[in-house]
Amino acid sequence: PTSWAVEMAISTAQLVGSNLYIMTVDDNGPLFYRMKIDKSDKTELANFEINPASAVNGTIYYNGTQDNHYLYAMNTATDGVSTVWDGNLWYPIVQGDYVYYMDVENDYRLCRYSLSRNEIEVLTNERIDCFNVGYGYVYYQVNGEEACLKCMRDDGSDSWVIAEGNYTAINMTSQYVYFQMFGDCLLYTSPSPRDRQKS
Repeated sequence: PTSWAVEMAISTAQLVGSNLYIMTVDDNGPLFYRMKIDKSDKTELANFEINPASAVNGTIYYNGTQDNHYLYAMNTATDGVSTVWDGNLWYPIVQGDYVYYMDVENDYRLCRYSLSRNEIEVLTNERIDCFNVGYGYVYYQVNGEEACLKCMRDDGSDSWVIAEGNYTAINMTSQYVYFQMFGDCLLYTSPSPRDRQKS
């Protein structure tokens, strides 16, 4: 029989404990639901787009996609949802006290928001297409005529170009960052900034 994973058009997924939180988009529209890793207890949570990419300590953080682009938090113990911040953001990633995000209101520049201080810091005024953050660094794809993949410290300092061109699917480990050229299936890699600092 065809596996469940092949039958569904999965766009994003996140594992929290023993539950998978899955976003699918097909001819019937978007659907966000939860199910256990043994495929049991499938529960629909929303019939609109929710990206579960950022999950911390049992909470999924995501931006609104309907009436606003606020920051929301889903408690995976109860599936309850609360509004965290009424910003205008896209693709939030929570790291410690900070929420890194693309600023919709200001041409998708990269910013971070302090949850405890209610303060916004602009990390770059460049328009970006995608990013990832971890291990003290942010990798981000700059849009425009001089498109390139760049890296900076997570406070916005010390930025440099990793590769010229358009890249996507940025994934990080403690030793390497992996990324793909847009429209290409080849996987590229670059050493961690720690190795760069040593050289």
